[in-house]
Amino acid sequence: MKKVLVFVAVCLAVFGMSCGGSKEGNTTTAKSYAEIREEEPNYMGDSTIYDGIVLSHENNVVDWDKVAQDSLVQFVYLKATDGASVQDSKYKKSLKAARKAGLKVGSAHYFRMTSSPEDQFKNFKKTVKVEDQDLVPAVYAECEFKRSSKEEFSAALKSFLDKVESYCGVKPIICCSVGVYHKRLKKDFSDYMFWMSNPTIPSTAKYTLWQTDSYVGHIDGIDGGVDISTFNDSCGVENLLIKK
Repeated sequence: MKKVLVFVAVCLAVFGMSCGGSKEGNTTTAKSYAEIREEEPNYMGDSTIYDGIVLSHENNVVDWDKVAQDSLVQFVYLKATDGASVQDSKYKKSLKAARKAGLKVGSAHYFRMTSSPEDQFKNFKKTVKVEDQDLVPAVYAECEFKRSSKEEFSAALKSFLDKVESYCGVKPIICCSVGVYHKRLKKDFSDYMFWMSNPTIPSTAKYTLWQTDSYVGHIDGIDGGVDISTFNDSCGVENLLIKK
């Protein structure tokens, strides 16, 4: 039985952040989320508790079968593209190997204001094949604030997201910091799932996934540290799966 995500055990009750449905595979523990918050208001999670990982060319996977044998790894997102011209050097090889090992895999694009939504989508479409995807696409929206106004950024990001949705048949999940969420995305993108990057529990935001940026996990089969993410307690991998 999978170990519970302690820090989000009653997140739905406390904050009303629901994805719909119940989370499978986790059990509750003696301490509630509220108790943990009271004891540790800046709780930063536990590097041994996670639901999925994010990988790029910076990671060195030496044994995909070992990664797949980790019962906590429910999904893997691979960096695919960045802006209008960059493709991750390990993306295609990692995608093939991860799927062969039986892992649920998705692809991530890093959105930039330095190139047009059209050119970025061409890069994404050329690199990411829909038939190879198990999970909804992920779009990192860590915008460069000095490069655009809120309106310019929202319009460009929405244009890119619409193109990806039309191509993949599903809405992408948006990855961002809590600051970007509140300042630029909360109002205009409320119908999207969010993947929050934050040192502590993103209690002021509506989120599906939380990726801490204060430490990295360690997974058998991967040399070095790995970015790990955990679901909001009301969510699970079923929220990310592309229905085929």
